[in-house]
Order: sequence, then structure tokens, then C-alpha cells
Amino acid sequence: MKRLTLKRHFTLLVMAAFWTTASPIGVDSIKDSNNDSVNEVKTQCDALRKIDANRDSISVQSYRAKVNKERNANMVAQEQLLINKENSMIMTFQITGLVVVLMLLGIGIFLIQKYNRRLKATREELNEACKVAENSMHLKSLFLSNMSHEIRTPLNALAGFSAILAEDNLDDETRKQFEGIIHQNSDLLLKLINDVVDFSKQQNGEMQFKIEKHDAVDICRNVVETVDKVKRTAAAILFESDLDTLTLSTDKARLQQMLINLLVNANKFTDKGKIVLSLEREGNNALFSVTDTGCGIAPEQREKIFNRFEKLDENAQGTGLGLSICRLIIERLGGKIWVDPDYNDGARFCFTHPLAEKEVKA
Repeated sequence: MKRLTLKRHFTLLVMAAFWTTASPIGVDSIKDSNNDSVNEVKTQCDALRKIDANRDSISVQSYRAKVNKERNANMVAQEQLLINKENSMIMTFQITGLVVVLMLLGIGIFLIQKYNRRLKATREELNEACKVAENSMHLKSLFLSNMSHEIRTPLNALAGFSAILAEDNLDDETRKQFEGIIHQNSDLLLKLINDVVDFSKQQNGEMQFKIEKHDAVDICRNVVETVDKVKRTAAAILFESDLDTLTLSTDKARLQQMLINLLVNANKFTDKGKIVLSLEREGNNALFSVTDTGCGIAPEQREKIFNRFEKLDENAQGTGLGLSICRLIIERLGGKIWVDPDYNDGARFCFTHPLAEKEVKA
């Protein structure tokens, strides 16, 4: 309504100005009549300007309030974003720290367990070494004890019969018999010393082997002839084999030493009957066996018989080192030796020997 009134007064003002310009008389006449209207229009125009100014002022204040509100909201959002970022970084550091701590803890547990395993292994090795040392001391004492016993027997015989031979009242037959006993015990003492030397070399890995091709049949025949000439009992020593020849790669001296040891050992415990050395081929191996009709070996003693100075009878001389050396030699040559558990008419020692070279390092 105010806008229509203002428009009407504005129209009258324009018409008055037109008439004033067109006719001075009209201006004068209108001037007086419309003074009140012009004043009223001015007043309304001023009011309109104030209203517009107030409106603009209100709009600016509202805009400023909006801007401030938006700015405040933006600042709050930025602060919240910064707080969230800081919280995220703190959480990341915490998680990273926790992971690092867990990793360090895991590594620590692993190292402790590894150290404990090493410590346990070291303790076990130390205990094993202590057991080995104690066993070695025991074996050393046993070895010295047995050695003294084994050496004392032939030395006593040598000393006693040598003193008897010095007497003048002995006949020739008795003297010859005593000389044979002295010779027998001298050979026994020499063999015992040689066995100790060989055993020591074998234990230290110093025993040398010269592997060449030889005929096992010829070796067996020669060994039987040699032992038959020096036997001390009435037992017959024989060689039996269906083979005319059997070539194998071996150390001839060591194989002869083994066979002689087995035959002499069998002769020691076989007063009568026979001792048979046999040879046959079994696949890629040669199978040797020495069978006697002597006192035999109890089943519980069959494995112990290969120990050093093992005694089957406390009242008889031990087996010395011969069988121990036999086992060491045949194992170095790639075979194995055992006592036949199915033979009950005495004792039977069997061992295999590869036909081709198969020396096993000590």
C-alpha cells in the first residue's frame, strides 16, 4: 500500500515538474497547491530510504551472521578434523608401538628358547662326554687289569720253565717238552703285544689297508696249512669249499690275520674233533665261516665275545684282542662278523667280505 502511495506522489511530482517547465503560470498555480503533496512525498521518500537502509542493514547483518556461523562451523570442523587426525596418529603410533613390542617380545622368546635348546644340548653333550670319559676310565682300568692278567700268564710260564731248564738233572725229553712250552708262551706273548699294537692303530685310525685283487681260495688254503703246523691240540684243521677260485678286492695280510685269529681261537677251545674253514659266494659277498667242535659259546655271550679280553671261563685264559681286531678289520673292509646262533655242536664264527672294494673309513 505504501508503495502505491509513493508511486502516486512520484507521478504527481513528475507531472508538476512537466507543467512547470512547459508553463510558468501553471507552475505557480500547481506549486501552491501541491506543496503539501511534495512535502508528503519527500517525507515518504525519506521514510522509504530509511526502510531500504534498514532493510539493507538487516540483510548485511544477516549475511554477516551467516558468514560468521559458517566460519565458526568451518573452524569447528577443521578443529574436529585436526583432533581426529591427531587421534588417528596417536592410534597409529600406539598400534605400531604395540606391534614393535610384540615383535621384540616374540624375538626375545625365540632367542631365549634357542638359548635354552643350546644350553640343553650342551648339557646333554657334556653329560655324554662325562659318561664317555667315565666309560673310558673304566675301560682303561679294565684294559690294564686284563692286560696284566694276560701278560702275567705267559711271563710266569717263561720265568718258571726257564728256571727249570737251568737245572742239570733234566733228561732230554723233559727238556724238549719244557722248551716247547717256553716257545709256545713266547709266541703267545708276542701275539698279544702285536694285537695290542694293531688294536691301538685301529682305534686311532692309523691302521693302513692295501686293497688289491686276490684269490680267496688260495688265501684260505695257505692259512689252514700255516695254522695246522703250529696247532697245540689234536683237533684237525680243514678247509672246505665248492669254489675253485674266488677273486675279491681285499688287504691280503689283514684277511690272513683275521682267519688266523679265528682258527687259533677255535684251536684254543677245541681239544679234539675238527675245525673247518669254509668259503662260499653269497651274492656280491664272500661268506667265510670257522666251525669247531669245542665247548661252544653260551647265547648270552655271543655278542660279548667280541669285547676286549672277554672271558668265557674265569679259570681259563681270555680271548685277548684277537676277536676285537677281527671285528674292526672286517668292518673297515665293509663286511660284518657274528656268531651263528643256529649251530650248537661247538662254535661257528661267520663273516662276510664284499667282492668289490668297499673300505669303510674309521
